[in-house]
Amino acid sequence: MLAWFAFIACSLIWGSTWLAHKWALVDFTPIGLGSLRFLCAGLLCLLIARLTGESFVRREHLRPLLIAGFIMAGLANVLTAWSLLYIPSGVGAVLQAPIPVWLALMTLNKEPLSRAGWIAVFLGFLGVAMVMWPSDTGPIDPVAATVCVLTAGAWSWASLYQRARVHSGGLFANAGTQMLVSGVLGTALTPLFGGFTTHGSVGAPAWAAALYLVVGGSCIAFASYLYLTRVWHPARAGSFAYVNPIVAVLIGWWLADEALTTSLIVGMAIIFAAVAVLQVAARPKSV
Repeated sequence: MLAWFAFIACSLIWGSTWLAHKWALVDFTPIGLGSLRFLCAGLLCLLIARLTGESFVRREHLRPLLIAGFIMAGLANVLTAWSLLYIPSGVGAVLQAPIPVWLALMTLNKEPLSRAGWIAVFLGFLGVAMVMWPSDTGPIDPVAATVCVLTAGAWSWASLYQRARVHSGGLFANAGTQMLVSGVLGTALTPLFGGFTTHGSVGAPAWAAALYLVVGGSCIAFASYLYLTRVWHPARAGSFAYVNPIVAVLIGWWLADEALTTSLIVGMAIIFAAVAVLQVAARPKSV
């Protein structure tokens, strides 16, 4: 049941963080938001790890832990936040929904795809193309959309890299280490990329959104995902992407008046079909 609770946390919390990013980015820069978020979340996770007696990663596993953390908690999140300056939050969530497809492609050498699996891969990227297709509300920014899609691939690679090379440390200890180091590096780089804020002041809504990203989006959801990668098949662990786009699209439509276009709905449906097919294809056959 713990794995299912972790799955629900990833699905619902990360689904809602897309709009939280949009609200925080009204006053924060993408790298400023990421740096603040992961500095605070890293310290909080390390405090939790200390209070609960978690073990810390062994020295031989520290380097791959930090590499994966820099990509997942640093690079991918900052680039995703940047893309949300130009595309709706719901669109961003749908564009990153084929994470299970990325994971399946990256594990081909160990777990070859069946015919159904390749159909799922084709459907996944067909769905992405549909979301990016011009609609009545205007075209989706192609550069921002492409960056959003590729960051999901980078996240997938990093999660597999960590799964294969890091075999020590507790969940909060590892997540906290990754986020704190990423936050420190981001803080050092922030002056080179526009500073922490867009106009010098931060309003209450942006602070509230940032706090939600720290506690929910970083501490709870990130540690939940790390747990899933340990106990579930990679494609299954990434299937939270099947649910969080629905959450993101509905919240964006409800609270931010984001458009529910035909291409978005059709693309999301195709991506969901791809993930569903992939779940069946990845299921181990009974002997």
